[in-house]
Amino acid sequence: VSTQSTGTILYIVALTFAFSYTFAQTSTYLVGPQGLSCADACHAKGLNCNPHIQTNNSIALFQQLGITCTADPSPWWAEDQPSYVSGSGDPNYGKCVGYMTVPGGVQCGAAYPTTRRLCRCDDPNSISRVGAFGTGLSSSYVDATERVLFNWIVPDGTYGVMNHFWATAGHPILDGTIFRYYIDDETNASIQFYPAMACGVGWDDRFAPWGTEWFGKGAADGSWFNNFRIPFKKSVRITYQKTTPGVGGGFYTIVRGLPLPIGQSFLNIAGIDIPSTAKLNLIKFEQNVEPLQWVPIADLPSPARGLFFMHTISVQSGNLNFLEGCYHAYTPYNQGFPGTVLSTGTEDYFDSGWYFSAGQFRFPISGFTHLTTNDGIQWSAYRFHTMDPLMFEDGFRFIWRNGDSLDPSGQKCYMETGGRIVGSPTRSLVSTYAWVYTW
Repeated sequence: VSTQSTGTILYIVALTFAFSYTFAQTSTYLVGPQGLSCADACHAKGLNCNPHIQTNNSIALFQQLGITCTADPSPWWAEDQPSYVSGSGDPNYGKCVGYMTVPGGVQCGAAYPTTRRLCRCDDPNSISRVGAFGTGLSSSYVDATERVLFNWIVPDGTYGVMNHFWATAGHPILDGTIFRYYIDDETNASIQFYPAMACGVGWDDRFAPWGTEWFGKGAADGSWFNNFRIPFKKSVRITYQKTTPGVGGGFYTIVRGLPLPIGQSFLNIAGIDIPSTAKLNLIKFEQNVEPLQWVPIADLPSPARGLFFMHTISVQSGNLNFLEGCYHAYTPYNQGFPGTVLSTGTEDYFDSGWYFSAGQFRFPISGFTHLTTNDGIQWSAYRFHTMDPLMFEDGFRFIWRNGDSLDPSGQKCYMETGGRIVGSPTRSLVSTYAWVYTW
């Protein structure tokens, strides 16, 4: 057994250590900084958290790591254990706690402000190059603190793809819970979503069950899932946080992914292989817009190239005349108006007509997911471009309009300014998600 000290983290590298435990992976035990999860403490060393911690009901590991503490023989009782209580204001200050009867697996993402966790970390190159990775969290809670759900580094010679997300909680907890994916040590997460909007649904619509191969909702409360392919070159960190007041209990979530050889495509869309170098971008827009105002759903200046994957929109307005708005795509970025006209009205883009006269639907490619008319209009819809890919190079703009106007011949979608307004569109609160692959 070799013991080493690096900064504020002490660690033991062990293959077969004093208690005669043998690991399939090269494992490192360390005591992380105060208040930090094992997921983050391991990641800081370029390692992955292993939830299976073996203490032999002893504080020997703490002692080998240079921790002097009072042994508390109470059985394990909290997810931030085994741990050393280092916060002087904690009533258990100076104790090593939770090392007795440790469960077979503990939550790598758990943390407590006054403790330093005992963590087991594995070398990414000692794990499977083909096996799925991920985690599940059950019977937990969400609050205003951003908490770590998962942190993972893939082996050399591979890259990773997150390919499954699922979460549930009692209504309406998930409507105010945001999930963030930090790709390759980003400071600001490039993917941040609320589960319902990621599934093409706005305004707290609870209709269930329904689903497509990409996403859906499996129960009346929560149970949102998506199978979006989110690639990363080396590491991914996933967190969750409640952005509405209060604490939400009964929170469950699962994430899962897969390593792939560098160079192997992770997704084929209508015959187009998305390269292993691609990045999935989630572009969001939310603000009030005036009648006939253009809404920049995706704006990727030159020299961006890639593929527009999927779009969600929710609107609150005074009437339904916002549905007269047309969609336009521009590539190259500086292409002149009207670009490519993608629809002759909003409902047309979602494969419907006449203001969605047949009612709500959730098709594999498109869906009309919500409508209330009690106090103005609240509406939402989604569309994938997996059968009719929108590829681009030298930049891309994807634009929608809040209502539209007619040219002198009576044609819609071809007047950038002016023209005869169709109906009486009003000021609208518009929220959009655009999922776009770039490479």
